[in-house]
Order: sequence, then structure tokens, then C-alpha cells
Amino acid sequence: MSEGEGMIEHIHEGLESDDIIMPSEEKMLFAERIFARLKPSSIGAIPSMIHKKAKTVGGIFAGYAVFWWLTVLQVKDEPAFESIFFGPEFLTITILAPCLIFLGSLLSDFSRELGQLFPGLASGIMFVLAVLYTFEPAIMGLMGDVETGDAVWKTFRLGVLCTTVLMAAKLLIDAWLLVWVKEFMEKNPGIFFANNGDELDNSDHTVIDTEA
Repeated sequence: MSEGEGMIEHIHEGLESDDIIMPSEEKMLFAERIFARLKPSSIGAIPSMIHKKAKTVGGIFAGYAVFWWLTVLQVKDEPAFESIFFGPEFLTITILAPCLIFLGSLLSDFSRELGQLFPGLASGIMFVLAVLYTFEPAIMGLMGDVETGDAVWKTFRLGVLCTTVLMAAKLLIDAWLLVWVKEFMEKNPGIFFANNGDELDNSDHTVIDTEA
């Protein structure tokens, strides 16, 4: 090979390496963790998984709204109840406790996926408050401060509302993570992951090896 041809080949290789912009290692690790946890059967299955999860979340929230409307707003002569934890009334608790569960779920997954300390601490506080609000009526019923039947009915409704929101939050977070992975793969079409999250060979490298 002549000296001129060698220089041309070196410049060509340099341009190719500059044109390839690999994602950061942090984004690669994040995508691997999502694949390892959610285990999509293939890259093409991700849009279908997003659709199913989003549709399920919509149905859950619709059922939540109907249940709350029928069992809380439409109940006549609801016995008064005031929590000893910052003093909210029962109607406020039926909104506050599920919101704490929802925000706690978001912060918990954020802390787990990104390895952040503060969101995990905040989510733990929110979950504890939600549990206290949910079971407080039943405990006060056992102590005789509230009529037993009404206490159980209040705790049952709060339990259903909080559990429903928890399920919806988990599915919504999974759907959002899948949307992120889908956009990541579209921006980096040469990167593929196996079901266990292991990175497969870059398609550009495969083409080069075949041509060689």
C-alpha cells in the first residue's frame, strides 16, 4: 500500500469514528436495567407493551373514579371522622392517601432506577403516612373511639383506593420506562439488547466485519 493510500484510509476511518456518536454509559446502563426488569420479548414488542399498560392504567383510573364517586361522594349522612395525623377529615383523606401512594411509587422507582437517596427517603415517608391514614379508622374502631362498622367501612374504602392507585402507578411507571427505551432505541438504531438486558453487537460493527 502506498503512503498516499494509507493516509486516505486513515482519514476515512477517522471520519467514520467521529460520525458515530455513542450514548453515554449512564444511559446504556439505564436501558439495560429496564430490559432486565421488564423483559420485552423483542424490540418490536415494546409498542404493544406500552399500549397494553397504558390502556390498563386508563381502565384502573376510570374504575377508581367511579368507586370513589359511589362510595364517598354519594354516601349520605357519612359519620364525621377527623384524623389525629395533621387533622384532615375523611373526604380529604380519601384524596390525600392515594396521592401519597402515587407520588411515593414514582419517587420509589426513581430512586431505584437512578440510585438516588432523597427520593427513596421521601417515598418511605409517604408510604408510612398513607398506611397510617388507611388503617387509622379501624384502629380507632377497635379502641372504641369510632363505631366499629363505620370504622371498618372507612378503612375498606381507603384500602381499595390506595391499592388501586398503587397498581396504576406501577403500570404507568413501567409504560413510561418502555417509552424511554423505545425513544432510546430509535435514536441509537445500532444498539440492541437481549431479554436479560445484555447488549448485543452493534449492527454497524456487524456490517464492517461482513464486508471484511
